[in-house]
Amino acid sequence: MSRFPPVPLERPLEVFGKSFAVELSSGLTLGPDTVLRAAIGKSLQTLLREEGMLLPMRQLRDGLHGRHRLSSTTKASVRAALGPMGEQLVGVLDGGPIPSALGQSSDWACVAATWGQPSRASSLDVLVESFIKLDKFVGTVAACASVNGRAAAERMLQGRFGQTLPAWRELCPDLSLEGCLRIESSLLVIAELEASPAAGGEGRMLVESPTLELLSPRAKPLGNWIRQVASAVKCANNRELADLLSRKRVLQKGGRAISHDTLKGWSAMKPGMLMSLAGCQSLLGAVPEIATVERLLARFALARFLAFLCDFLRSSVRSDVPSWPEVQRVLSERFKQLASKAATEP
Repeated sequence: MSRFPPVPLERPLEVFGKSFAVELSSGLTLGPDTVLRAAIGKSLQTLLREEGMLLPMRQLRDGLHGRHRLSSTTKASVRAALGPMGEQLVGVLDGGPIPSALGQSSDWACVAATWGQPSRASSLDVLVESFIKLDKFVGTVAACASVNGRAAAERMLQGRFGQTLPAWRELCPDLSLEGCLRIESSLLVIAELEASPAAGGEGRMLVESPTLELLSPRAKPLGNWIRQVASAVKCANNRELADLLSRKRVLQKGGRAISHDTLKGWSAMKPGMLMSLAGCQSLLGAVPEIATVERLLARFALARFLAFLCDFLRSSVRSDVPSWPEVQRVLSERFKQLASKAATEP
C-alpha cells in the first residue's frame, strides 16, 4: 500500500477503469504497483505470489506486528526472498534499531533493495533506478526546505523542473498539476531508458524511438503495437493477421480464437477490452523468432504504459476531454523535448 493518497482525477479512467487507483512512490513519481498494473496488468502482490515471495512477506509482516515469533527457517526464507533489505528487516526483528535509510526509502527504493547491485545493461534496473533518482530528488528538496527554508527549496525545484509547467501549459493548458508532474516524471524515465545502453539507445536517432512509434496518431498505442506484430509475421493488416492466427491455430488462454473482431477491439482499446499480458503472449505465438518475441513483449509493456499515460492525461484535464490523437500528439511532443535532453546528458 502506498503511503500517499491516490492521485485525484477530474474523471474516472476510461480504458483502465474507474476502480484503477493511481498510487504514488513520492510526490513526483507513480508507485511500483501502479506502473506494474498499467504496463502488464499485474499487481505487485500478484507478482510476489507468482515468484513465491508472498508468504515470506506475510510472515515478515506478522513478525513486525508482533503476531508471531519468526523461526530461524522463516528468517532464512525472508533473507532469501528480500535480499539486502531482508537482512536489515530480520535485524530489526532480532532487536536491532530500524536503519534510518530504510525508514526514508521510497517505494521504488524498497523494490530495488530486494535484488542487489543494479546494472545499466538491464532495462528493468535502469527503469527502477530512474524512478529512484527522481524520488531522491524529492527527498533532497524536502531536506533543503527544512534546513534552508522554502525559498531555497523552490530554487532547487526551479533548477530541475523550471521548464515543466511552461511546457505543459503550452501543450495542454488545462492539465491538472497532479497529472502534469506524474506524466512528466514517467516520460523522463522512459526517455532515460531509451537513451541507455540497455535499450541500445546510445547514438540512436530520435526518429527510431519505440515510444514515438507507439504514440503515432494513426492508431492508439496498442493498435500500433499490433501493427508491429502483423509486420513481424508479414501481414498487411488485422484481417490478414487474424487469418494467419487461424491457420496456425494460435488461440487465447481457454482455447478461444483470436478473431478479427478481437484484434479490432484490442487495437481500439475499447473499455472492457484492454489487452492483457496473457492475450499478448498468445498473439506472439505466431511469431517464430525468439529475439523478435522478446522485443515485442517489451514493446507491449511500453505500449500499455503509454496507453495508461494517455488515459491518465485525459482524466486529468479540467475542461473538455481531448481526443486520443490529440493526447498522443501532446505526449509525443513533450517526449521529444525530454528525449533530446536525455540523449545529451552523461
